[in-house]
Amino acid sequence: MQMLKLRSVLISALLLSVLGCASVPPGGNGAIARISPEDLARILPKPEPKLPPAELVRLSREGTAAQDIIAKIKQSGSTYALSASQLIELHGQGVSAEVLDYIQSAREQELRDRMAEEINQREQRHAEELQREQEQLRNSYFYDPWWPGYPGWRFGYPFQPYGGYYYWRR
Repeated sequence: MQMLKLRSVLISALLLSVLGCASVPPGGNGAIARISPEDLARILPKPEPKLPPAELVRLSREGTAAQDIIAKIKQSGSTYALSASQLIELHGQGVSAEVLDYIQSAREQELRDRMAEEINQREQRHAEELQREQEQLRNSYFYDPWWPGYPGWRFGYPFQPYGGYYYWRR
């Protein structure tokens, strides 16, 4: 009989602990904010290079140094969204690996910057929304900032030194 009670207590404690793990975190509704395909297309538009890849091939075949080609790409503000096969094709046409590495790293950095900017904007909107909710709660007629009790009050009674009503005099 004792073992049966112990088993039921352990099972209920286990179920309660599992239930606590599966609950929604405070302040959240449990939903994950995902980026829609339209938002992703807005954040990551297809770049239009001002210096086309054919121009890169022409400059490379003329013998222009890689640093000069990179400087022209920077000056024109061109960004490229090239696939791996396109990069291999450009390399086969004579564009140096240094230029291709710069093109790829510049694109990755641009993507990181845009995503970081979008995340910062979302966090800022969330913080503003949270601040509005807190302000609305504070301005509510029924809001009591001292709900659990005023400082120094216990169980509805004012603070009493030396243990209050639990204090036994000797």
